[in-house]
Amino acid sequence: MAKYRFLFFTLLSALLFSSSLLAADNNNQQLLQQQISAFKHSENHRFAPQTVQRAEAYLGAAMLATDKHNQQDMDTALAKAAETLAEARQTAADFRQRYDDVLSLRHDATAITEIIASSGKAARDISTSQLMKDASREFTLAVETHEQGSLNQTGNHAEKAAKLYTQVIGQTLPWLTEMTASVIGKAANTNAKRYAPRIYQAAKDKLAELEAFIQGKTRKPPRHPEDGLYLARESRHVAEQVKAWRKKSSSHEELVLRTRALKLKLANELGISKQSNVMLTDIADKNLLRAVKKLNQDLADERQAHQQDLTRLASEYKQQLQNKLAAQTDEMKQAQQSQLSQIKEAFKVKLERETFEKKRQQQLRKLFNKGEVDILVNLDGSLLIRLTSLKFHSGRSKIGSKYFDMLGRLKQAMDIYQERDLNIEGHTDSLGEVKGNQVLSLKRAEAVRDFLISAGADATRLKALGYGEVRPIASNEFKQGRAMNRRIDVVINAPK
Repeated sequence: MAKYRFLFFTLLSALLFSSSLLAADNNNQQLLQQQISAFKHSENHRFAPQTVQRAEAYLGAAMLATDKHNQQDMDTALAKAAETLAEARQTAADFRQRYDDVLSLRHDATAITEIIASSGKAARDISTSQLMKDASREFTLAVETHEQGSLNQTGNHAEKAAKLYTQVIGQTLPWLTEMTASVIGKAANTNAKRYAPRIYQAAKDKLAELEAFIQGKTRKPPRHPEDGLYLARESRHVAEQVKAWRKKSSSHEELVLRTRALKLKLANELGISKQSNVMLTDIADKNLLRAVKKLNQDLADERQAHQQDLTRLASEYKQQLQNKLAAQTDEMKQAQQSQLSQIKEAFKVKLERETFEKKRQQQLRKLFNKGEVDILVNLDGSLLIRLTSLKFHSGRSKIGSKYFDMLGRLKQAMDIYQERDLNIEGHTDSLGEVKGNQVLSLKRAEAVRDFLISAGADATRLKALGYGEVRPIASNEFKQGRAMNRRIDVVINAPK
């Protein structure tokens, strides 16, 4: 009983430990997923989209490994996901730092064209739309090449984009200036100079910057040129609102209560107040600021703790990778040594085989006198012995006695290649009928085969074939060519 109780507690402990590891892994995955999601919803995502996709892919691999209870693969994939997300952040930050001027021009050109489009009136220069398309294309290429690490190309595309955005601003700024001046005039009619003096003056100052650039007094376009129009609209709105408040005696109290309601809502969210009656609550601004700072600090501490966890995971992954790499290196060395040994052995066998074949071919050639046969070695290892000296009377298949000695030596050739079969091929010229030539060529091949069998050759190794006139080796238009085509070829087949 004690033994079983011990086993039960051992299994329970292992299960609890495994569960705690799984919970920790899930927490790390959820944290990383939140960080990736937050980055995707930020402005920086557009500057490293491909890198973020890789981070998501690694995170997906980590989740899959968790489902399969593969701890090592999960740790590796999670560390790679965190590393890739950090790479995306660095890539985006580097792009923003390097090309801040291009981003500013892009923002201003986009803002002006959107204002003009929303006004319901087309820009005076019809090429503005095409310029924006070209600029957007160059900007996209700059982002892509920067993410790929091709910085020279990035610089070229960024420079082209900056020039195109500058052209857009130059073409649309006069129109924006007219719109801004018109709205400032309307604000003046509402007495914005009196009821919203600071906003109204800021709008006029921005208009002065725009006019100075258009008139050539300054060469650099003003930053955020759309602000003048927005300030003019806001000064008009505030002036009208202030005049409305002046007519209503309770409006000032309403402003106070509205401000208190907002502060109370913020205080309750920050956990520094439990009040609910707006009229009895007036929370000091410094308390709200102190609570916000504390919240920011808590978030920063939490991010730092999570970052330390991710750094630890990355360090563990690198160590695992180094160990795995070392093991793979040893395995590779052993495999290379084994492969090298196999290659050496195969080369040795091949060399021995080639040497053996070369000696056999030398023996074969020594069997025949000059002019009796032609011996050819084919790429597949087969050999062709063309019996050039063997001649038959026209239309006959009987072998003359003067060829018996040479055919006897052909029998010796068979003994040299005891493991191979032979084909005896008969060929004719093109004179006569095709069918007759084929029959004649077969009979001549059979005559040679029968002679070899009578000389003691194994009949099962010999096969007679008659090709007639279908395989010429020379032109049948000439006598010499026809003589060459009338032949017996003995093929020692390639090894099986």
